[in-house]
Amino acid sequence: MSGCRFQQLLRCINGHYTGHVDSSTQKLKKIYPILQPILANFQTAYLPSKTLSLDESLLLFRGRLSFRQYRVRKKAKYGIKLFQLTTPDGYVLNVEIYQGKSDDIDKTPKTSSLVLRLMQQYLNKGHHLFMDNFYNSIELSKKLLEHKTHTTGTLRSNRKGNSEEVTFKKLNKGEHIWRRQGQIYVSKWRDKREVLSITTNHYPEIVEVTNKFGQKKKKPNDLAEYNLNMSGVDTCDQMVSYYSSPRKSIR
Repeated sequence: MSGCRFQQLLRCINGHYTGHVDSSTQKLKKIYPILQPILANFQTAYLPSKTLSLDESLLLFRGRLSFRQYRVRKKAKYGIKLFQLTTPDGYVLNVEIYQGKSDDIDKTPKTSSLVLRLMQQYLNKGHHLFMDNFYNSIELSKKLLEHKTHTTGTLRSNRKGNSEEVTFKKLNKGEHIWRRQGQIYVSKWRDKREVLSITTNHYPEIVEVTNKFGQKKKKPNDLAEYNLNMSGVDTCDQMVSYYSSPRKSIR
């Protein structure tokens, strides 16, 4: 088939689904029957190692869509926001598409319920999940520990349940403080600025690490592990960028 013929067929393809659609996927009803088998194949084809990372990504899209996002700091400023669960080397295990603000009433915080949905296939298997401060909280770490899953990552200072002694402590450069709640360690370290972190897998201590320029530096062991394992979504975005995905369409 020639490239021109392929483009002619592609411009006419349109998803259509007439079956039952759950309210939570109403906006995705045209692609949901295709998306789910693809994700199931992703999860079947590859068994990940212990470490996983969770972050968001922006898929370039300039068409008309009620939940299209505008992110001024992204290279593709307009697009569809994706929450992705990946391995540290960029293999995608699960994806959830952001569909805009929801009015659903749920006792579980939305970020916590999002993480639990993405991790559904990987709970109770001893994985170690790395996330940034958008997702992390003490309550989420407790829930994941109940499912034999460790967490490590940065933490927002206004999260409910944070230790006030750690959160509001003023530190000088190089100082490190931490407190423990059960199996959860919350710590703060100051380099150029103060960094608040949470982990359930490391006893907080300062270790010596080597950066990409060969320079040796001291930092907390949980942040060193976080930097090593949090680049899965960035690696995935880099690999996707080598293949053009936007398609012009008049239908």
